[in-house]
Amino acid sequence: MQASAGAAGFSVFPARGNTQPQTVQVQATDPAMRIMQLEEQVRNLNGQVEDLSFQMLQMEERIRKLQEDMEFRLQDLESGMATPSAPSSSEPSPDNGTDNEAASIDNPPPMPDSAMNDASIPGDVSPDLPEGAEGGGDDAAFYNTAYNLVLSGDYPQAENAFGEFVLSYPDSPLIPDASFWLGESMLAQQKYNEAAKTFLNAYKAYGNSDKAPEMLLKLGQSLAGMDNKDAACATFAEVPVRYPDAAQAVLDKARSEQSANGC
Repeated sequence: MQASAGAAGFSVFPARGNTQPQTVQVQATDPAMRIMQLEEQVRNLNGQVEDLSFQMLQMEERIRKLQEDMEFRLQDLESGMATPSAPSSSEPSPDNGTDNEAASIDNPPPMPDSAMNDASIPGDVSPDLPEGAEGGGDDAAFYNTAYNLVLSGDYPQAENAFGEFVLSYPDSPLIPDASFWLGESMLAQQKYNEAAKTFLNAYKAYGNSDKAPEMLLKLGQSLAGMDNKDAACATFAEVPVRYPDAAQAVLDKARSEQSANGC
């Protein structure tokens, strides 16, 4: 009987291996097991969310510290505590010409009298006159006279003229622009310390003016000229943060200054 069953190719006792697929199928379709798997997935997802939340908190803290550091540096500069001594003469030192090129790109040095008629303002500064300068008031006439000195490249005289304008017309709507050109006249003469203070004071007083993005940019260039690279880099980085809608030329210049100064 056993022999005939074997010859027929089957056995009255089922093979042991045939029961394994049935066992696996029962485990896969067990509701309790499925719930446990889902709970485990939820725990994993919750862990990932907590990790991301922690990373976001860390990033927010870093941003807050960077902003506080920027404010501290500006305040420190204003009080004169973070500014090394810089030449106050209108003539640049013969030894610092190469070093200052990277810190003051597009800021030409004082020009000789023979070249004044062919001079022009720096390429990264808007040449447009403010609306108030087109009026017929005394302040507008004075402003245009001082501005023409910048156009001619006579930066020492432009510095004197805009300095007098700021004192003579403190309530003029042209004060933000005049303050900017006062600092620009100093920067063009490589008076980095004085220019930095002028741009800083102008920026703090007229941070909502049309010239504010350029004031911040020029403040960074002045700091770079003073070899205060950390403060300069922090200032350049603030330009697109505080003024994302500034002129594209200003934003591009801030980025190029960061690269030039190894920020």
